[in-house]
Amino acid sequence: MPKTIYYFAFSLMLIFTLFMLGCLDIPKNLVMPQWDVDLNIPIVNRDYTLNDIIKQQKYISVKDSGTPNNIYLIQSNEYSISKDVSSFVQALGSESTKDNVTSGSGVKTLYVQFPGGVTITNAVFSSGMLSYIFNNTSLSSVSVSLSIPGISLSGNAFSKTIQIPALGSSSGSIDFTGAVYNLPSNQPSFFSNSLEVIIGVTSNLVATVGVNLTTNNFYFSSATGFIPKKRLGEKSNTFALNIGNAKDYRGKVKLKDADLSLNAKYIPAVNNNNPFQIEVDSLSIVGIRNDGSAPIYLDIPDSAKSFIFSGTNKHFHIDTSNSKNITDFISYLPDSVKVSAVYYMNPNNQNGTVAAGDSVNFSASFSTTSNLAINNYSTTDTSSIGDISGNDRNKIRAAQSASLSVNVQNGIPLNASMVINIVDSLYHPLFTLMNSTSSSPTFTVSPANVDANGNVTSQGVTNLKIQLDSTQTDLLSHAQYAIYTVSVQTPNSPTPVAVRPDDQIQIQVFGGVKFRVNNENLK
Repeated sequence: MPKTIYYFAFSLMLIFTLFMLGCLDIPKNLVMPQWDVDLNIPIVNRDYTLNDIIKQQKYISVKDSGTPNNIYLIQSNEYSISKDVSSFVQALGSESTKDNVTSGSGVKTLYVQFPGGVTITNAVFSSGMLSYIFNNTSLSSVSVSLSIPGISLSGNAFSKTIQIPALGSSSGSIDFTGAVYNLPSNQPSFFSNSLEVIIGVTSNLVATVGVNLTTNNFYFSSATGFIPKKRLGEKSNTFALNIGNAKDYRGKVKLKDADLSLNAKYIPAVNNNNPFQIEVDSLSIVGIRNDGSAPIYLDIPDSAKSFIFSGTNKHFHIDTSNSKNITDFISYLPDSVKVSAVYYMNPNNQNGTVAAGDSVNFSASFSTTSNLAINNYSTTDTSSIGDISGNDRNKIRAAQSASLSVNVQNGIPLNASMVINIVDSLYHPLFTLMNSTSSSPTFTVSPANVDANGNVTSQGVTNLKIQLDSTQTDLLSHAQYAIYTVSVQTPNSPTPVAVRPDDQIQIQVFGGVKFRVNNENLK
């Protein structure tokens, strides 16, 4: 009996339930719940070292010493000018002497001065002449002997015999090319500036011969003795720097520490232990650009602008301590450098030894191996926006809002700024990110913090959020690339700081898109 009652009650409840369900209005389509979802879109994720931003060139490179103190190095070639001294080893002009020599009185010694006021103890002639005129005033023919004790031709002491008829004359010249001269040991010292010539006259009768001797234009291959001070003239050379793409740095880089090495040396043709002094005067070093810009003249200290040296090489070091504009000169980055100087030989009128093949060489090279200031240097790069599926692009178009975050960690002690352009797959511009604070397309990045010596102590951190409007949000769905320009500039330029090639700046740009999930935008 109890089981029958339970079955009846259960059946009654089931019928009632079915009846109630038949009275309810049940929707035919289910409604999906809605919620907000964030979609992150990577746009830029790039690390730059300073080496990437300031690209190396032939004359702008990295000094790699294997230590943390690597620094940028600008180094020129060596510019040199040479001036031969052949114009110094000359005794130009002419000097004459006249006298009478009578037969029967033995020989007569005459002295004819070297031209040019020189006093020679030893020499080798490359050319020169001794001219003579003999006039026989007697009625008898004569024989005249002429010898020059100091001159050797082809290894033999020079001598010559000349026959002159009665009342006749004879003239000629002696070519000293290749002659070797040594001052005769018995020649009086007060005649050391002269060529000794011995004349003898022989005749059957007493006869007198008038003698006229002239020295003309002596050129020496080498000479020892005294040659008066002589201006060799100005010598200048222009050297191409061939800086190539380093021209990009013009007006953008200023150096703090720079130096110029100047070297002057006397280069003897043969071993010479007693060279003449040389004076370098009015030294000028000029930087020249091909674009017609005004040249820049290096400020040279007086000690290097004009100086005297001899066999010992002369070296000068010019830097910011003794030049007012050496950093400006090197920062000018010229296309060519002109080096000029005026040369004097034997400025103090001393004795010495010289050869025609000797030369004066003057060289200059500059470099910078330390801090620099960058006025403004830019590099442009392109980053492919992350792989965004077609479904994600639909989500962006249906987004409630979109924003871009710019995060930069700057380990370079330079101010940085960025301009970021978003383009489509064909590089057509879509929009430029705008700084909401300044309403400009430029985003300023804080530099790394430095100590009193300009060395980095900590990174500069910059975080920016850019809100996109509805039009930009829609355009973001078509974005394929980000083209961005990074510019660097020394804080408070042109105050230099220590910059090293491995200093790094990290740039991250990513988009945050908030959209509402529903059955429409998931299709």
